[in-house]
Amino acid sequence: MVMDLGIPGLTPAHCCGCSGFVVPVCESTMNLAWHLHNRNRFPEYAWILAHAQTRARGRQGRVWVSEPGSLAITLRLPDTAENLGPLLCMATALPLIRALADIHIPACIKWPNDILVNGRKAGGVLIEEKQGVFMAGIGMNIQNAPENSVLENFFHLPAGCLNISGVKLKLFDIWGCFFEKILDRFPVMTKDPDAVVREVNAVLAWQKETVVLAHAGILDGPVIVQGVDDQGRLGVRTKKGIRYICSGTLYPRVT
Repeated sequence: MVMDLGIPGLTPAHCCGCSGFVVPVCESTMNLAWHLHNRNRFPEYAWILAHAQTRARGRQGRVWVSEPGSLAITLRLPDTAENLGPLLCMATALPLIRALADIHIPACIKWPNDILVNGRKAGGVLIEEKQGVFMAGIGMNIQNAPENSVLENFFHLPAGCLNISGVKLKLFDIWGCFFEKILDRFPVMTKDPDAVVREVNAVLAWQKETVVLAHAGILDGPVIVQGVDDQGRLGVRTKKGIRYICSGTLYPRVT
């Protein structure tokens, strides 16, 4: 199988009853997932885990390196993911938040796609779609916290990792916890997007707090987080009233 797929080091694996793959190192699990999909080897709920990535990508085309000890997964979501529309990224994060709660790790969603653990940026979700096929890239810092971007350093948003919170589970066991919740919750969420909105707002970071909004054009500056609507937009209170944004980056307010 490995030779047929032509990907060095790729090994078949199973988790929670679903088939997947493990690879020691690759440029991007997302790229490999699409490659496998094009070879008809990546059905719904198939997944690929890399112990390290050399050229992973995130929101707005940003590139980062995931080091050994971090969780780097791409999961093919079911076709019903389409029902969630612009809520899909945050909906995919919700089972991860629940799984962390089960092991007593407080986590929340930093709109639109990051996961904060104890106020630190520890993970995130990236969604890609091609011709009705949805892939979710899931990253989580496990053993170490990589350096922040210049902006995050300026705004005092430190990176975090699960080990700081006392998690001693192995990498594959953590993926098992996450995947079990995804399999349990995803069919429910795709049938009730309104409930997804309510659940996202229940775990939304900095709700009713003043933060700094960047990369949002004329709205850049201090705003108060109001909540997410059914289009996945973030409501923020500005001096001119409440506005809804589709893109932008939030940082804690510097005091």
